[in-house]
Amino acid sequence: LGQFHQILSMIRLSAATYWYPSTAMVCAERTYERLNEKNETVEDCVRNKISRDGAHWCVENMGARYSASVACLLGCVHNGSGPSADDLQDVEMVRRCEQSCNDRFMSILPVEEEWIESQKMALFSKSV
Repeated sequence: LGQFHQILSMIRLSAATYWYPSTAMVCAERTYERLNEKNETVEDCVRNKISRDGAHWCVENMGARYSASVACLLGCVHNGSGPSADDLQDVEMVRRCEQSCNDRFMSILPVEEEWIESQKMALFSKSV
């Protein structure tokens, strides 16, 4: 299974204009062939709602999680007196804090419905 994932991440989407993103990073469905503007046959797909180009997060869907994760990670380092790079215990504490932030905000687990329905918090952002 590990080798399959390595191979899948190496398959590139040829329909992109500037660079060829990993198909696994940008496609929501299987690829299909189409003609591009130069009348060349390229592989394209229906894009997912996480990353359109494989390099940037879709703000409409991931913006709030991304912002919360960055704030949490900054808090790991800057809240309190701050860790010492020379103190192994401080470094381990920061690593545990970083893992906690990633587990809470950058996982693929669904957000609890009551957070969305309560209308007390905004768990999304919209680009204008």
